[in-house]
Amino acid sequence: MALVLVADDEQGICEAFATLLDDEGHKSVVASSGPEAVRLVREKRPALAFLDVRMPGGDGIAALAEIRQLAPDMPVVVMTAFGSLDTARRAMELGAYDYLGKPVELKQVRDLVARALHRPKTTRTESVESTLADRPVLIGQSAAMQELFKQIVLLTGNDLSILIIGESGVGKELVAHAIHDNSRRAAEPFIAVNCAAIPDSLIEAELFGAEAGAYTDSKASRIGRFEAAGNGTLFLDEISELPYHLQGTLLRVLQERTFERLGSVKPIEFKGRLITASNRDLDHAIAAGHFREDLYHRLHLATVPVPPLRERQDDIEPLVQHFVSQASREMSKPVDSVESEVIDKLKDFTWPGNVRELENCIKRTVLAARGKTITVHDLELPKPNQRERRRAPNLEQTLRMQANDMIRNPEKFGGEGELYQCLVDNASYEIIRAALDSTNGNQVAAAKLLGINRSTLRKKLAEAEGSQPT
Repeated sequence: MALVLVADDEQGICEAFATLLDDEGHKSVVASSGPEAVRLVREKRPALAFLDVRMPGGDGIAALAEIRQLAPDMPVVVMTAFGSLDTARRAMELGAYDYLGKPVELKQVRDLVARALHRPKTTRTESVESTLADRPVLIGQSAAMQELFKQIVLLTGNDLSILIIGESGVGKELVAHAIHDNSRRAAEPFIAVNCAAIPDSLIEAELFGAEAGAYTDSKASRIGRFEAAGNGTLFLDEISELPYHLQGTLLRVLQERTFERLGSVKPIEFKGRLITASNRDLDHAIAAGHFREDLYHRLHLATVPVPPLRERQDDIEPLVQHFVSQASREMSKPVDSVESEVIDKLKDFTWPGNVRELENCIKRTVLAARGKTITVHDLELPKPNQRERRRAPNLEQTLRMQANDMIRNPEKFGGEGELYQCLVDNASYEIIRAALDSTNGNQVAAAKLLGINRSTLRKKLAEAEGSQPT
């Protein structure tokens, strides 16, 4: 039970609040003016206050300023039927817990009371160093992360080519950066390239540079990423997306340690260290003929697997502390602690998007937070239906390989204009076969698993296999 102040010059509103608060097990005290509200705060020390902006004897914003001095930690919700952007800004700048436009909804008030009066057990983010670097750093205390840290240390004393493997969002670039930062190359450039983000027509010039006139609109010579890396580190992310014809070029660079700019025959020495990364199974890519096996063996002289977040639950809390501290600085919000129940909920989530998804979730949560402590009322996890419809990595990879094969050899699949439907048919077949395999051939169970009826499953299966349903 808590004492709640309701300051409003409309008696009907005060009575409605009193009834609602009584139903919720709280007591209320009412004021009809700003000065009276300030007096009651001084004398009664309520746990929460609802404060109207327009009241006799001075506006609620002026009263809010005095209340903040008397009770700096007490949540104050400002209400007004005549709000403006300036009023809202002034209220929030003075530390209002929330800002409501009239008429207020009872459910909204009920939720606000529950949120504002919540008294969480907290984990203070002061345990995180206050002078964190602007660039993200690897954080973790789990056994899996300790093993990763050990591998990083072992690799900093040599110049072996490294292949970092792991799901999207686990922090593969952070691992590459950590290896670079702790090696003798730390003072040299770290150049990162996402192979999937550069069009096939541009990636050769992007990587190796080009002379003037080497291609259309090439009016001046330009250096590539291999040259820009100098004596530092070149990090090629999503190496599985490197076009096949450039994979041979990359292999030759690694073997001979030289390359040429596009449009030139003059060799340039590659003095840097190469680190690559992939979130795809390169063995499957090799089997499908989309990745060179000889390049794969050259790249993974040392392989570093980065564990997914679901396998390192002990790291959730320190990661959250770090992201809260970071977000509070970026947003200039005094959020400095996290309710223990929030940590529990975050640990229960599977995080298919890994650390990157957790970071984005915490940023949204800090933005929504109304006090110094993040509570379960502030937290909004990704919706289960949104996460469950994520593409499975292995299936996505299979379909991508099929699509690439079709586009490169359209004549094998009905010619131009037929590829989309052909890929859709193939995808349907692969999905249905996978469902049947997982249910030991039970069509009823497979149809239920896929969310389709049995007749649709049989029809799709028959079409894909070139027969008629029985």
